[in-house]
Amino acid sequence: MTLQSLSIQIVACRHGVRRMLVLLVAAAGLIVSGIGAAQTDAPGEPVIIPGTEIPGWGQVDKVSARFGRPAGSTAKVPAVLILHGSGGVDGRGAFYARALQEAGIATLEITMFQFGSRPKAGIQATMPHASAALRWMGTQPTIDGKRLGVMGFSWGGVMTVLLSSELVQEHLGKDVPKPAAFAPLYPVCSTIARSVKNPERAYYNAQTRMSASPMLIHVGTCDDYEEGKHPCDALIAMWPAAAREQVTVHYIEGATHAFDYQRPAIRFYDGLSHAGRGGMVSLVPSPKDADETRKAVVRFFVKHLNP
Repeated sequence: MTLQSLSIQIVACRHGVRRMLVLLVAAAGLIVSGIGAAQTDAPGEPVIIPGTEIPGWGQVDKVSARFGRPAGSTAKVPAVLILHGSGGVDGRGAFYARALQEAGIATLEITMFQFGSRPKAGIQATMPHASAALRWMGTQPTIDGKRLGVMGFSWGGVMTVLLSSELVQEHLGKDVPKPAAFAPLYPVCSTIARSVKNPERAYYNAQTRMSASPMLIHVGTCDDYEEGKHPCDALIAMWPAAAREQVTVHYIEGATHAFDYQRPAIRFYDGLSHAGRGGMVSLVPSPKDADETRKAVVRFFVKHLNP
């Protein structure tokens, strides 16, 4: 496992400083990257994907998505599945999809639920969406099904981590292609570490069969959903050695959950935050860190998907 740290100057974990920053950023409206106003939908065409069922986990009749290909490309290209967070599609996927397409990689951002409709059943309720999307990607004549990646934010980040487990992959079905690379963003490692040890969870013991696939994790040291400043260390320590060797974690000093948020800074209560104990959550956009993370994610997929 490779641990790296990125630093920023404007955010501190002290609540008074962070609260003042939230007010200043929200008032100024300087909450998007330097490329301009946030685009909610990822670039590309709307598509409807046939649904699927995962016995014991859930089912979906159809999946709405946005599919975008690199401009001018005629050959088969690699593709990345983008999984949104608890608030639904909110512009973060579009922020990364533009850069991935410019780098020669197709993107598919799916809609698993709308704002305010986070499934009470948990992550397993949206795994059928990911399964259907991966199966669809693997059958497209313009996509190389052997060069697929997955990335996700928060809720989607949890899914991204778990999709790297061979145990989870087996549940998706034999006809679902196995992704080659994974890039979860702030995937709430504390919650995953607790959940995979719970025999009542659908992905119980997933950590024992994590695949030896490349994974790049980004998480802030002031993430209100986590436990401690380096929450992913304990989770990754549970994985097989071959899987641990393929993980790089970037801890972004001072960054909050959703530091690449494309909307104004907000503060709210979430019962799933603070390692499941519940409490207030601050999301403070950091355009500098968002830009650096996007570049790192694109480099990661270019390296492992070879567009």
